[in-house]
Amino acid sequence: MNRQIKVLLSVFLIIMLAIIVNLSWVQIFGASKIQGNGFNKRRLVQEYAIQRGDILTADGNQPIARSVDTGAEYRYQREYPMGALFADVTGYDSWKYGRTGLEESYNDALLGRDSTLTLRSLGNRLLGASKKGNSIVTTIDSRIQRIATEALGKDVGAVVAMDPKTGAVLAMVTNPTYDPNVAVPSPGKDAAANQAQWDAYNADPHRPLFDRAINGLYPPGSSFKVVTGAAALDQGVVTVGSPFDCTGKLVVNGYTVYDFNRKTHGNLTFEQAMVVSCNITFAQVGLRLGAPALVNYAQLFGFNKALPFDLPTTASHIQSAAKMDPVALASASFGQGEDLATPLQMASVVSTIANGGVMMQPYLVDAVQDYNGKILEQNQSKKMRRVLDQQTASTLTDIMVKVVTSGTGTAAQIDGVDVAGKTGTAEVGNGEPDAWFICFAPAQDPKVAVAVVVENGGEGGVTAAPIARNVLKTALRVLP
Repeated sequence: MNRQIKVLLSVFLIIMLAIIVNLSWVQIFGASKIQGNGFNKRRLVQEYAIQRGDILTADGNQPIARSVDTGAEYRYQREYPMGALFADVTGYDSWKYGRTGLEESYNDALLGRDSTLTLRSLGNRLLGASKKGNSIVTTIDSRIQRIATEALGKDVGAVVAMDPKTGAVLAMVTNPTYDPNVAVPSPGKDAAANQAQWDAYNADPHRPLFDRAINGLYPPGSSFKVVTGAAALDQGVVTVGSPFDCTGKLVVNGYTVYDFNRKTHGNLTFEQAMVVSCNITFAQVGLRLGAPALVNYAQLFGFNKALPFDLPTTASHIQSAAKMDPVALASASFGQGEDLATPLQMASVVSTIANGGVMMQPYLVDAVQDYNGKILEQNQSKKMRRVLDQQTASTLTDIMVKVVTSGTGTAAQIDGVDVAGKTGTAEVGNGEPDAWFICFAPAQDPKVAVAVVVENGGEGGVTAAPIARNVLKTALRVLP
């Protein structure tokens, strides 16, 4: 009998020990994992009990995302007063579909869970005041954002406008886009209609939930010639007056490279080749320059590595020098071959030229402030690196001004303002070429740089340049 009691006691002790070990593991090691699990309803209820901070524009601190008290289980839910206009900036915050955009990348700040607590906000919490998160002030100007959206219209593509001296993104638009309010199934909404609209977004072949501005990869076409030209001028491989001959085609290792629409430009200088956007000249420039130098300069401009940004970006691409044969080098030199770029990347490229050859880190959030309006964090502009000699950047600027005054970019002209630009007409596998235009103004004291891409838009000087012009005009009017 005593033996049976001892066995039973041992079993109970083992079970108790297992329970203690399991609970200890959960408390010490598993708590954060459980707390962060998206299926943890308790975590969601706790988060939505916090009045999430606003997301604000740069002009007048207008709210583009704010919390409203629904009185429901998930109490404070998001509202996007300007709807689709800022969808690719804010993203969405939804207990049902998760988070994207700034709602995701600045989640801790918006919930007030980051380390930036003031004595006043801490005191309010200790006194039992409502839980409120911090607000974030973006660099986006609603006036520029709106005109960029209107200028792009129904075209599929993207627009990015930047301050080339600081890297602040002034507008970031992609089309088609979506209304982030649809992602928030709040009380009072028609649940069936909401779900139907959300399903339609996900089923749309044009992918309205995809942010083309920072993740869309496109052949840059002739807009990439500023990279090739920058490298060649910086290395002394060419000068403005270097002579070339364009017969409309160039045989490289037995393969024939043709100019766009098989044009023949005849005898011309390097400068003239940029102004009329001669592919054959730039193929020759690239072959003189060599693959290692071309790839090196492309990478200095940011290719082959995701740009640091407030939102996740996709890395633009150029083939490695080791794998680039002469044919690939010739094609890459005028933005074809394996060259791929995001609109943000090309906005950074043209901003670097505008900024005298110095590349600034692009950023989307200017400041974090508590709900009392006190600035907790003020973002500072960051210099990434010097890419070009200042004289090279100045020479390129002068050439790009001529692109707009008398070359392929005349549709970007603005009365009384020198605009520096470069067109791109990027041939793709099927359909019309993608249309590009990159530019900045005023040329000698730039306030804004713009990159535009229109999928299957045809010639960049016809389709993309007028869009960029409208954005430039508005930016120059509203910026100090």
